[in-house]
Amino acid sequence: MSRGTLRWVLVLFFSSLILMGQIWAQAEGSKAATAEVPKFTSKSQLVLVPVVVTGKNGEHVTGLGRGAFKVEEQGKVREATVFEEVKTVAPDAKAKAALTLEGKSNFNFDRTENWRMTVVVLDMLNTPFLAQGEGKRKLIQYLSKSLQRDEPTTLFGLRRNGLKQLHPFSTDTGLLIDALRKLDGQVSRDEVNDSAMTVSDDGDALSGAAQQIADWLNDSEALMNAYQQREAIRTTLTAMTDIAHAYAAIPGRKTMIWASGGFPFMLDDPQAFAHMGTDMVEKYEETWRALVSADIAVYTVDVTGLAAYSGGTAKFDAAQQAAPMKATRGMRSNAPAQVAYDKQAEKQATLRAFADATGGTPCVNTNDIEKCLSRAVDDSRQYYVLGYYLPSDDQKPGWRKLKVKVASEGAHVRAREGFYVGAAEEDTQATRERQILDALRSPVDFTGLRLNVQELPAEADAKPAAAGKSAHEFRVGILGSSLRIDGAHDNAVDAFVVSVALNEGGKNMASAQQRVAAKLDAKTVEKIHQAGLGVRLRLELAPGKYELRFVVRDNLSGEIGSVGYPLEVK
Repeated sequence: MSRGTLRWVLVLFFSSLILMGQIWAQAEGSKAATAEVPKFTSKSQLVLVPVVVTGKNGEHVTGLGRGAFKVEEQGKVREATVFEEVKTVAPDAKAKAALTLEGKSNFNFDRTENWRMTVVVLDMLNTPFLAQGEGKRKLIQYLSKSLQRDEPTTLFGLRRNGLKQLHPFSTDTGLLIDALRKLDGQVSRDEVNDSAMTVSDDGDALSGAAQQIADWLNDSEALMNAYQQREAIRTTLTAMTDIAHAYAAIPGRKTMIWASGGFPFMLDDPQAFAHMGTDMVEKYEETWRALVSADIAVYTVDVTGLAAYSGGTAKFDAAQQAAPMKATRGMRSNAPAQVAYDKQAEKQATLRAFADATGGTPCVNTNDIEKCLSRAVDDSRQYYVLGYYLPSDDQKPGWRKLKVKVASEGAHVRAREGFYVGAAEEDTQATRERQILDALRSPVDFTGLRLNVQELPAEADAKPAAAGKSAHEFRVGILGSSLRIDGAHDNAVDAFVVSVALNEGGKNMASAQQRVAAKLDAKTVEKIHQAGLGVRLRLELAPGKYELRFVVRDNLSGEIGSVGYPLEVK
């Protein structure tokens, strides 16, 4: 990483901290005296397990009952108290028209149907530059030939500077292809590391002083490579978390196709993060919770295609390769690995681990990517959902292995191989700040709360704006079904609403915030259920183009919603 890039990263980081500090200080100074906010405590955890069941010829097996399934967690049988056979639908024009509202919203689908949708991510952060072009070509080929017109698909690109949405959900393959073609490639993380200069030890050729300098340079390069590895992991985890938050409120199993050259870590291996500090372990836990809560199945696609291994054969045993790596990864040990390290094999092992752990399928060591993509989309059309509650005396944090069996001759079962139980997160001010900051900087809208943002016409008696600026009033509407109203505590509500205006350079030019904390009478509760809760925010802006971000956090449920709102001020 260059000195200029590092300086830019630090500026963004500290600017974010300053921004959130200002927002919180203003909010705390202006809020009215209200009842103390209840702490967000852990509750019985419902484990939902989407299950795809196919026959000998790959067709979906239908009509199975609850008794045909058996769920084991850590070898213990769990009784499924939730069971459903799901057949997804594609949104029709009538359904989408019914949700058309003036302004900007963070939802395109209602919650009464199990919608079918596919998220496609082209991961350039962890993919060699030359393979990125091939990955784009194969994705375009698939979109142009195979994607059904009724299949809502959204496209993302992952680069070193984070996740970017290339196109929102659409059934127009032409628009999706155009968006994908505009995506430029970049040198991947591994290629940056591999190109770094290393000073070799040439025995007596170096003097004592020169050898010390060489050792220092090599150590510095190793430190920089470790830093870049850490940042690649953080960026990848953040991207997955953002996508999960974006679509968590949409019911049903979601398909995420992750086209990549490999990952820098094992998703189902917490030890992989142990040597990177507690913050990385927390990020890992957050990502797992988000993926599981959103019912996202990751279908990993190795865009590098067929690869030759050091052993001289294309055959690859993921379990054999992954086991010794997972046993030693993250541990500071000089003990030799059980097998020779193979970089390409490790990448494929991580791709397999991601897919297996989330209930998807890996597509590795093949050039028939189109077939893999078609299978991934087809899996989202029909599946079963099994669910059970964790016992109150079995809430210990950690990774839990899952195994689903089905009593149907010749049937093949695919479900995620585990889930992560995280420690209860205390609802502190620091937690709220971090969650709101995550939503503000995310390139996608969070859907934990369903929001609609509308600019209001100027009022004749409105307070005049500062010189050179104009005042803009917005109404942030929160759907009544999204907001928690605590009937056990006098119909209490507690929400924090934030807005920031970013210019084209990403600099914060204005912000506004308001906390809504009150106890409601029955008539007001009924109105909120019918028409939602509206909060007004005012921003004073100079002429220019802005990306406004509106974020609402329900402090009683911990849910967050956000909306991006482009605005040009003349």
